[in-house]
Amino acid sequence: MSSSFEAFESKRVQNELLDAIEAAVRMAEELSWPPQPIYVSNRIREEIIPALYDAKTYIEVGQVNEPAIRQRLSDARLVTAALSTEDMTFERLFSRLRAISEEADNAAKLE
Repeated sequence: MSSSFEAFESKRVQNELLDAIEAAVRMAEELSWPPQPIYVSNRIREEIIPALYDAKTYIEVGQVNEPAIRQRLSDARLVTAALSTEDMTFERLFSRLRAISEEADNAAKLE
């Protein structure tokens, strides 16, 4: 009985994690719009968003324990941290990415 509950709980956490990543992607996309300088927009579109989609893909196929998830989320956080030193607007995205990383760690523990 507990194994079916654990599977249900794991799936629920995975879905919440996927929703959180999708919300972070939307936030990153919004931050890439003008009046952002082109190099900022490029870093968002070429580094942050692909890293988030990579992590999301592993979760979608059920590989929540995959170390690449945490690595790609870390990559996105590093770029966001660098951008936030220039523009405090990125602090919200950075905080959200940090929370997503914690959720990913918790989801991996459920597996």
